[in-house]
Amino acid sequence: MARRRFVDPLTKSEQQALTKAYHQSEKRALRRRAHAILMSDQGHTINQISDILQVRRDAVSRWLKQWETLGLDGLADKPRSGRTPILDEHDNQRLKEMVVEQPHQIRSLQARFQEETGKTVSTVTLRRALKKK
Repeated sequence: MARRRFVDPLTKSEQQALTKAYHQSEKRALRRRAHAILMSDQGHTINQISDILQVRRDAVSRWLKQWETLGLDGLADKPRSGRTPILDEHDNQRLKEMVVEQPHQIRSLQARFQEETGKTVSTVTLRRALKKK
């Protein structure tokens, strides 16, 4: 017979914190992990939770362990290094100035920017940088 594993019974404050994370977190991953812990507390097995959330059984097991050792902080994504930004603050400032000069000419802005800075960026990257500011 397979061994069933559940989280320890949740306190009222833990239930409230998990419910808040499940309903209000901006991060989809944290919402899903909080939901998994709440379902485990309700008596759902790891296999049932993995079927409902459509994730691997190993992932659900890992979330339960992280909850037990670190609490809600264990369910949050860990910081990652990611790619270094192509554009620095000076580049972003220069882009804003160039847009004031030529507001509706993204292709010519792209060419001028490359000529001035030597950095090759896509129009998508330029648009994304301009939306941030």
